[in-house]
Amino acid sequence: MEERMNIKKFVQVLKRRYKTILVAFLSLFILTALTATYVMKPTYEATGTILVGTLKKDEGGRGEINMLLASSVDLLKSPIVLNDVKKKVNFNGDLEESLSVQNNKDSQIINVVVRDSDPEIAKLLATTISDTAVKYMKESFSVDDIQVLNATGVEPERVGSLAINLGIGFIVSLFFGIGMAMLREDLDDSFKDSKEIEEILGLTILGNINLKQRRRNYSYLQEPSYESKVTKNRNRGEVRV
Repeated sequence: MEERMNIKKFVQVLKRRYKTILVAFLSLFILTALTATYVMKPTYEATGTILVGTLKKDEGGRGEINMLLASSVDLLKSPIVLNDVKKKVNFNGDLEESLSVQNNKDSQIINVVVRDSDPEIAKLLATTISDTAVKYMKESFSVDDIQVLNATGVEPERVGSLAINLGIGFIVSLFFGIGMAMLREDLDDSFKDSKEIEEILGLTILGNINLKQRRRNYSYLQEPSYESKVTKNRNRGEVRV
């Protein structure tokens, strides 16, 4: 019963503070929409695929392949490979934040994922990192069964969309508006209706007095003006000054 009453009060607060909700919602949503449209740059993702070892059904060399996979992942993230790639493509940004290496369990495929605001740069980095890493793997591990599967077929894809960003902004703005309404309600110490007074004082209210002044027409009580008196006297054939 108490939970039902709380929900009822919550709905009453939303109805009473609908202007606050609307203003706060529109302010934040418009700001979010402008930021997503004109400030935030689109992000593109390019993926390079590396095959480590030969795909065979025998399990004899599975332990060696797992060690080779772990070593390959560590080498891909190492400064040796990343610094070499920066020199080759003349990249001055933070490559470690743009790069992510993915390898599923019991899989001999390593995905080199690079994100950037420029699709061509993302494609160039993914291809260069894959080729450079494979070269170091063959030299360091003395293994020839390592190759880049999509050496020439890396195609960047756009990550996220404007519609998703606007949807997230809509939800966040709505909760922000409701939060502002609840904050105003909590900071307002005035009584909203007679029921609140009854709950606080524990007394029964016998009646209400409306203190709002209503506009009344007192024109029939006002004394006629000087011009109206002259007009009436002229109609009667009399002129008084």
